[in-house]
Amino acid sequence: MKMGSCLRSQIGWTVLTVAAVAACAAGLPARGTLDLRARVASGATRLALSAPGPIGYAVVHPRFDLYVMNLTGSGARAEADARMLPGGVVSSYRLRPLPGKAVGAELDVLLGQPASLAVRRESANSLVLVFTAPQARKSAREPAAPPVSAGNSARPSPSQQSAPAAWPREPIAGTTSNSGLQQEFSPENTAVGEEGTRRYHGKPISVDFKDVDLKDFFRLIHEISGLNVVVDPDVRGTLTIVLDRVPWDQALDIVLRDNGLASELQGNVLRIATRATLREEAEQKRELAKAEEQAAPMVTVTRTLSYAKADDLRGTLKQFLSPRGEILADSRSNTLIIRDIPSVLPTLDRLIAKLDRRSPQVEIEARVVEATRSFAREIGTQFGFATAGGNGKNVIGGNPAVGASPIVRDILPPPPLVSNGTGAQIPGVTGAPIPFNANLGASAPTSGILFAHTEPNLSVDLLISAAENKGIGRLLSQPKLITQNNEKATVQQGTKIPVQTVVNNTISVQFVNAVLQLEVTPQITADGNVFMNVHVENTAIDQGIPRILGIPALDTQSENTSVLVSDGGTVVIGGIIVSSRQTNISQVPLFGSIPVIGHLFKHTAVSTQTQELLFFLTPRILPG
Repeated sequence: MKMGSCLRSQIGWTVLTVAAVAACAAGLPARGTLDLRARVASGATRLALSAPGPIGYAVVHPRFDLYVMNLTGSGARAEADARMLPGGVVSSYRLRPLPGKAVGAELDVLLGQPASLAVRRESANSLVLVFTAPQARKSAREPAAPPVSAGNSARPSPSQQSAPAAWPREPIAGTTSNSGLQQEFSPENTAVGEEGTRRYHGKPISVDFKDVDLKDFFRLIHEISGLNVVVDPDVRGTLTIVLDRVPWDQALDIVLRDNGLASELQGNVLRIATRATLREEAEQKRELAKAEEQAAPMVTVTRTLSYAKADDLRGTLKQFLSPRGEILADSRSNTLIIRDIPSVLPTLDRLIAKLDRRSPQVEIEARVVEATRSFAREIGTQFGFATAGGNGKNVIGGNPAVGASPIVRDILPPPPLVSNGTGAQIPGVTGAPIPFNANLGASAPTSGILFAHTEPNLSVDLLISAAENKGIGRLLSQPKLITQNNEKATVQQGTKIPVQTVVNNTISVQFVNAVLQLEVTPQITADGNVFMNVHVENTAIDQGIPRILGIPALDTQSENTSVLVSDGGTVVIGGIIVSSRQTNISQVPLFGSIPVIGHLFKHTAVSTQTQELLFFLTPRILPG
């Protein structure tokens, strides 16, 4: 019997058992005394075991995914047999004789999901094993038609292949639709991990081959995957492999890599050849494509743009031209002039259609709030006294250089005080104020208290003045601007200060901006938010610093930031707060330090000023 016909007779329904492969490789017909048949459904798997003589059994469940059945009796004679059953409860099973014994066999069943086992004896020579998933509905009836054999029995007739309603016939070993298998085997679905290792998605298989022809292994891949397999004539060699529950696409990849082979998928046809053959074909394809490109006639087309600028788009499209192609931009008509081979034009047209689109616009409303608060309080005293004693020979009073009291007395002579002893005023002498001992009055008083005491030889003047003021100011600027996506917009308001410079005896005038300026570059994200690059600057003339050569000093606050804001949302991009507090005390030495009374000999000025600058931004994506 030839190898090909032997395999065709043994691959009765989608899998090749180890015993069958070994028998075919040796040129001998496969044989076995125990016959095991399987039927796979979505929620249950049925294994029917028949023997030429009586058999007994014992079942153990050593772990959650494994059942082991020990077969005894005169009919328990078997040859090694293994099979995968993807798509059902049972993943695979293995039937093997017990080593060193004439009779006796062991059946190992590996589960693909948790399941329960029910064993029913049909006769002394047959057993039925039903593996059912917990969620599956148990059938009340057993199938009437005999199951398909997985071993060495003859292939069932078409009438036997039709399964009853209780046991729906499902694809065995991955015989799903070709479209799904193409997606499963396609490179897009073969992910690459962080370390460059692939992740495979094929259904698991278990194989145990020794010195099997490579072409027979690829026939097995055809049966498992459902793909049409074409093997190049240069593919030769044998295969020895033992795999347990390995995805079939990974097993194929391992065999190809170990034998210096490669594959390419064309539709539902998987072609397998040597790497040298595929490399040579790829080189020939490239040379052919290059020759066709060189021989293709050149054509010239024009593309008028609506929204993008031709000069800007030219550099991008130039990267996709053929070596013979060229592209020009006409700024006046905003048109691209393309000269290249016809095969390149569809790619360029698709790029132009993607890039030449209307850019959405963004309206940006800004609010600039500048708030100032000021407070000032000033309390001062003025004190003076004059007295005379010793019959008018001694006079004690203030210093005229300090200042004079605003009180004018007509009953006393002008200083120095001179009394005639009777306290009467000297006729013809007008009154005069006494000089201050301490002159620490408020600079701009808004309230005051006066105390004056007069005797013939004593005058006391005490004045307390005070002032307090508060100020609150707010400046609101609300600029609004509209710009396209990824285009910078600028708005400013203020003064341009001329600055004169002399360079090489040449007088020139330059203007320096003292403005409130806002620059925004918006970018609309894919999820409808707005990402903005913002520059804000507030520059004003500082009147507190003296000018140099007529040029004033500038007080500047600025900020550069990038912020993400939702459409229609408001963000405070920054605030500048300047706060100052100042207390000035002037006092009479020694006397001003006396507790409580010292306030009559000192001047106190307290001032507080707070300046706050806030920037609010609200972007809105305009429809259309």
